[in-house]
Amino acid sequence: MNLIELNRALKQLRLGGMAAVLETRLLQAQSQSMAPIDLISCLISDELSRRSNRLLERRQKQAQFRDPQKTLDNFDFTFNKKLNRSLVFDLATAAFIAKHEDALFFRSTRHWQKSLGSGHRSRRHPTKLPRALP
Repeated sequence: MNLIELNRALKQLRLGGMAAVLETRLLQAQSQSMAPIDLISCLISDELSRRSNRLLERRQKQAQFRDPQKTLDNFDFTFNKKLNRSLVFDLATAAFIAKHEDALFFRSTRHWQKSLGSGHRSRRHPTKLPRALP
């Protein structure tokens, strides 16, 4: 089986990540005299990382964020000096879920008073006000 047929077979098996880096990995294996198990291991790790990246991209697209380019890395923490940066990053890891701990997120009461005063209603449930999770 030559390289073209091998690429075609990998794509047919839905291993596009391997197919994309196969030639590069083969050259690397020849230049570094890698063992076959190491070559296969590299190809599999490339495929797994590609799938992981595509899953993350797909989930971000499904989430329909207003500005998908904004991340915690480029978030401006200087606007509110009281905001605990390390706590925000800890919450972002969602470690509290694995520890079976609770987290309560809320807005200031002034915000809700403004929202209620302006006749703000939730789009999904126009007659219900938002409530905290149990």
